[in-house]
Amino acid sequence: MVFLVAIFLIVFEACFEGLKLAGYHVASEIVEMVYLSGITLGLFAYFSGQKQWPYKSYFVKILIGYILLRFALFDMIFNFSAGLSLNYIGDTKLFDKGLNWLLEMWGMSSVWFLRGIAGFWGITWLTGYKQ
Repeated sequence: MVFLVAIFLIVFEACFEGLKLAGYHVASEIVEMVYLSGITLGLFAYFSGQKQWPYKSYFVKILIGYILLRFALFDMIFNFSAGLSLNYIGDTKLFDKGLNWLLEMWGMSSVWFLRGIAGFWGITWLTGYKQ
């Protein structure tokens, strides 16, 4: 199993970097998403004790909570560390293009509102909050 994990990590990382260098940016982004999703899924499965498929409902909540919290925080942290405006949204990744579409339609306040809701929801699911 360790061998298969090592092959997965090496092949997907080399593949998305090679595609990016060759100019296939969209294909590179898709392979990179599969690569990072595999690592993230594996880490959360390992730390939550999930060893078999199908996943338990709490594990799915952990993954969704992570995705929501990442949506809420990633761009702010990236922009701050890069010295960009906190409202800056890139234009190269597919996700950025979708966020720009939303920005053009409803403005930046809707993006911040969605990030706030996503962050709150992600925190509650990651901390295991129950009513």
